[in-house]
Amino acid sequence: MVDCLVNDIPESLDFRPETWGALLAGLDRRMSAGRRVVTAVRFDGVDQPSYRHPDLAGVALERIARIDVEAEDAGALLRAAVDAATDSLPDLVAGVGQTAAALRGGAPDAQTQLGTLVVALQSLMSLTVAAGTAADISYGAEDGADAVVRGACARIEAALATLVARQTDGDPRAVADALDEHLAPAVAGWSDVLTPIRMRAA
Repeated sequence: MVDCLVNDIPESLDFRPETWGALLAGLDRRMSAGRRVVTAVRFDGVDQPSYRHPDLAGVALERIARIDVEAEDAGALLRAAVDAATDSLPDLVAGVGQTAAALRGGAPDAQTQLGTLVVALQSLMSLTVAAGTAADISYGAEDGADAVVRGACARIEAALATLVARQTDGDPRAVADALDEHLAPAVAGWSDVLTPIRMRAA
C-alpha cells in the first residue's frame, strides 16, 4: 500500500483507496474536519501541480510508492489568497490600459504584453477558485457563491473571446478597443467576487 505523508507526518488511512482520486477525496474529508485543505502534492518526489485535475484521478496507487501532501489551515489560506487577488486588481486594470495603448501605438512588444496579460488573468481566476474552495471547506458552501464566480468568469471569458476574434481579424486598434471596453470593466468588477469571500474569512 502507498505511503502517504501529510506535512511530513505518516497518515494512517482507515480506508483502502485504489486510485489517487479516491485517496484525495478521503484526505479532503479528513482535512475538512480540522479545517485544513490540501495545497500541494508530490508522487515519489515529483510535484503534481494539477493534482485535482480529473485526468489524474484515475491514477492507480499501486504505481506509486510514496505520496507527500502539504496541507494548510483553510482560513489562513483563504485570507492570503483573497488578499493576493485583491491586491493584484489595480495592476491588472492598469495592465489592460497599458496593453491597449501599446497596441494603438504599434509598440513592438504589444503582442508580448497581451500574452502576459492573458496569463495573469488566468492566474487570477485560478486563485479565486482556490479561495472559494477554501471558503467552502472552512465555513460551508454559501448559496449563490458559485453562480457569482461563474458569472464573473463568463464576463472575462466573453471579453477574451472578443479579443481573439478581433486579433484574428488583424486589427490592433479593434483589439485595443476590446481591451478598454470589455476586459477592463470585467477585471475591475472582479472585486464583486472577492469581497464576499473575504468577508466570510474576516
